[in-house]
Amino acid sequence: MDPIKALNPGIIFDAQPEDYTSFLCAAGYDDHSLHLMTGDNSTCTHRISSSATALNYPSITIPYLKKSYSVTRTVTNVGNPRSFYRAVVSAPQGVNVTVTPEVIVFENSGVKKTFTVSFHVDVPTQGYVFGSLSWHGRDARLMVPLVVKGQVSDKGLI
Repeated sequence: MDPIKALNPGIIFDAQPEDYTSFLCAAGYDDHSLHLMTGDNSTCTHRISSSATALNYPSITIPYLKKSYSVTRTVTNVGNPRSFYRAVVSAPQGVNVTVTPEVIVFENSGVKKTFTVSFHVDVPTQGYVFGSLSWHGRDARLMVPLVVKGQVSDKGLI
């Protein structure tokens, strides 16, 4: 890691405290446990249902992939006003990964762009498999770890 390059990451994943609260609720926290974590009066009781994979975080974990699943992320340009980033995928073994769009173009700093990462099981595997999605720009690169675990049933992988 180059600490000088870290000062200009190019693109970032924004997440607000509310996003983490929704993540904890989706992960199964009750109101009491949530209060212990956040220290505020947030509750899960009246919150719109969400998935733990919805947290706009710079890593993607799919804990029980049956066939296909898609995850959406949003990045914000904090680098050069006119820049673009190309997706480069190193897919986890046995999983086909596609990114849409494959290229993100920014016209200004502060602009947000959304992309979708789709996972499809090609060859069922047991246990966790790992890969990565990298966004390559002229001045910066952002690497997003990908972690997938196949869905297992009494009859084997589904």
